[in-house]
Amino acid sequence: MAACVAMIVALLCSGFVHASGLSFDVAEAKKRPTTKVVELLKGMQEQLESEAKQDEKTYENFKCWCTKNTEEKSKSVKAAQRALKEKQLRADELVSKSQRLKGEIEASEDEMSAKGADLHKQSALRAQEHKEYADDKVRLVGDLKGVDSAQAALTGDATGFLQKSGAQSSQAASLVQQLLSKHAQRFSSRDRETLDAFVEDPTGGSSQVSGILQGMHIDFANDLAQIEADEAKRLAAFNQLTKAIEEEIEAARTQVENKHSEMVDAREEAANLKWAIKDITESIGDDAAFEDEVKKQCADMDAEWDKRSATRAEESEAISKAIETLNSEDAHDTFYKSTATSFLQQSMGSAQRQLAAEVLDKASRFDTRLSSLARQTKIDKFTKVKKAMDDMVAALKKEQQDEVEQKEYCVKSLRENDIASGDAIHDKEQLVAKEGTLKVKVEEKTQDIAVLGSEIAEAKTQLVQASQNREEENTEFQRIVAEQRETQRLLKQALKVLGNFYNKKQSLAQVSSHDQQPKAPQGFKDYKANGQSAGVMGMLQQLISDSERQEAEAKTAEAHAQKAYESFAKDTTTSVDAKEAEVADLKAGKAKEEKAEVQTRQSREGTDHDLTALKNTKEELHDNCDSLMSNFDARQAARSEEMDSVEKAKAILSGATFAEIQLN
Repeated sequence: MAACVAMIVALLCSGFVHASGLSFDVAEAKKRPTTKVVELLKGMQEQLESEAKQDEKTYENFKCWCTKNTEEKSKSVKAAQRALKEKQLRADELVSKSQRLKGEIEASEDEMSAKGADLHKQSALRAQEHKEYADDKVRLVGDLKGVDSAQAALTGDATGFLQKSGAQSSQAASLVQQLLSKHAQRFSSRDRETLDAFVEDPTGGSSQVSGILQGMHIDFANDLAQIEADEAKRLAAFNQLTKAIEEEIEAARTQVENKHSEMVDAREEAANLKWAIKDITESIGDDAAFEDEVKKQCADMDAEWDKRSATRAEESEAISKAIETLNSEDAHDTFYKSTATSFLQQSMGSAQRQLAAEVLDKASRFDTRLSSLARQTKIDKFTKVKKAMDDMVAALKKEQQDEVEQKEYCVKSLRENDIASGDAIHDKEQLVAKEGTLKVKVEEKTQDIAVLGSEIAEAKTQLVQASQNREEENTEFQRIVAEQRETQRLLKQALKVLGNFYNKKQSLAQVSSHDQQPKAPQGFKDYKANGQSAGVMGMLQQLISDSERQEAEAKTAEAHAQKAYESFAKDTTTSVDAKEAEVADLKAGKAKEEKAEVQTRQSREGTDHDLTALKNTKEELHDNCDSLMSNFDARQAARSEEMDSVEKAKAILSGATFAEIQLN
């Protein structure tokens, strides 16, 4: 340390000899070197303190940044994790809700199908009841007309029994005979006897017959009124029942529509949550990575702070010790002795001044400052001139180094600008391609959504049409079954009537042919049934079988049609649900890609801005660097020659000979 201080002081002492003569102030020489060095060291110490304060401020600002970003990112990550958990729970709830609603919709649709089948069944029963009512009404109305006709035949044209003609009496007897045959079970034994007697002799007992007919009229009218009242009750009950079933079906249909809409909303929200969860997960990862990077930078800053503080403390301690050393008496004595060497320089003659000036003048063609230095060599003290030479060399070296650094900066900046421009162009090409891809994807999803929407609407229309067709088919089925059953009833009735007669006649014929009693006188020939009766009865039986077969085929076809409709309705509903879910996913994906497209476009525009800025920067670099780089070697060589000339001049002033410096 002492040797270094002595060297510094020795160099500084060379500047205190007056140019006008060889006089030397010992007291001044002992005082000024120590004071100047101490002042320089104190200045260094003040600079260290200033730098320490600046470092401390920088460190505090950085620590504040570390604390702020670490805490904020930690809070952000925790908040995002809470939001992620909430959204995941909500997404799970929506999935469960969607599945539950799907099951409820299927159950409601099954219930609607069951109620629809029940409604068809009740309609069929009601049609059968109404048919029976209509048949009974026709029968009773016919009976009333028959009674009224018989009554009219008895009364003639309202002139009394005494005025009836024989034809009228015969007509009345015939009508009474028909009533008696058709409604024998409705008459008491006494009334039957009266009516039988009237049929045998239409001229007597007309008043009693008229009374009986009047009673029959009242009974038939009461029966007609009763069946009409019963029909009205059954119709009201049927209407009430069908209204209740239809209201239940409509309520179920409304419930299905509401639940279906709710299910679609749940699926759409779940799809949106899916993208949100992905974004939050990525955000958490980015924030965590940033937090780790902040912690690393802060740890590096702490280590750098500790190192700089320790180094500055050591430097400050060294300066303090140097000041203490320079302020000692030994240091003053040493500086005093070292100043004696400066008197030797005064012995140099004008020849050395002239030679050094010539060297500097020769090199002044590169730098006018050398001409000024040459004039100073001729008139100033050697120490002052050498100091000026040293300053000149130092300035030239600094210019040399600055020019090298400027060239390196230009080369580096231009290379970095080319790399950044290439990267930006590459990024722009990728962003343009990505933007186009996203635009195509958005258009494709828009088309897919439109196609699916059209397919969903078409499927719903087909489902409504299938329901209407099913109702029409069921109505046609009910009509066919009713007609076949009525056909069977009529055919069986005709077959029964024929069977009762022909089977009875056949039995009588068989008994007669096997009679073992003595033979009676020849009487009538055996009664033979019509030979075609068996064929007619067989045809009736075949017609009955055909009608029953058609009824069975209609039932089978109805069951198959109902099953096919239910399968079609279920498949269509499932397909619609799947397509609506797909539409929801497509809408969510479309929104995501539209957002990405906007972000990509903004990034591409930002890249365009960066390219423009890089282009402007490159132009500025060329404006500032082209001249430097093209003349760099020549400027460096000229400056080196200048420094060499100054060094030679200094050597001459220091006592070197002409031969020693080898001047050209």
